[in-house]
Parts: sequence; C-alpha cells; structure tokens
Amino acid sequence: MKTLFEAEDAIFQFDEDNTTFQFGWKGTVGLDSMQKIMRMASEIAKEHANVHWLVDRRALEGYDGECRIWIKNDFVSKEGTEMLKKIDKIAVLESESPMATISSNVLAEAIKKVNPSIESKVFDYTQPASNWLAGIVVEEPVVEKKSKLRKLFGKK
Repeated sequence: MKTLFEAEDAIFQFDEDNTTFQFGWKGTVGLDSMQKIMRMASEIAKEHANVHWLVDRRALEGYDGECRIWIKNDFVSKEGTEMLKKIDKIAVLESESPMATISSNVLAEAIKKVNPSIESKVFDYTQPASNWLAGIVVEEPVVEKKSKLRKLFGKK
C-alpha cells in the first residue's frame, strides 16, 4: 500500500497489486482534501479495468457542508462518473459516530445510483476487509464447544 496523500483530515493510499484505493477519513473532512483525493483516484482508475475501495471511517466525525455538496452534486454526477463505474467492491470500516455513518451512507447511496452493481460489506478490521476485496477466502477456525450432553452420558 503506497501513501499518495495525507492531511490532518484524510489519508489516501493505493495498492497497485490489488487495484485497491484506501480512503482514511479523520475528524471532519474538508473540501480540499476530498477533492484532491477523489481527483487522484479518478486519474489512477483510468489505467485500470476495475478498482476496489476500502473506506476507513473509524475516525470520521463527518464531512463539512461544501464537501458533501461537491461529492453529491459535482463529483458523482460529473467528474467521478467514469471511476465510479469501475468500482466492483467497497469494504467499509465503520465509524462509531452515528452522524458520520448517516452522512457516509447518504454519499454511498449517491455512488450506488451511478453503479448499482457495486458489492459492499462492513468490517471491523482492515485485514478481513482487504482479504474480501482481494478475493482471498480465509477459513474461520473451528472452535469445538463442549456438549452439555456429555454429562448425560457420564463423561466428564
């Protein structure tokens, strides 16, 4: 994963091997950071058949008003349309802030209107999200539970 942009409110990374963008939103994301990151992502996406997004919203508090307006009215319907059509999967690391979640979900719905075939899934941790985006299936360990029936049959 290579870091392409970092500011107080955001970090943008790209994994070229898996064509995965990782957006890390921190605090209240401003218009400048959002525009830089989304425009960079659009340029990179032009070179690939499809791209995946890993959106880390764990430290997100929200998006400022200008940012929400630009994403919804300009980026989704104009500048970013080509890139949005190339997204096949979005993995989300969810924020604990209900307001951030609501804000993000509104923007996600706008994105899905451009590309309704996007698969999305919410995760608690980065590694399972990255694995899912890359198509890596990791089997969960089987945990044996002691049966309460043993007591009925005299085994301890």
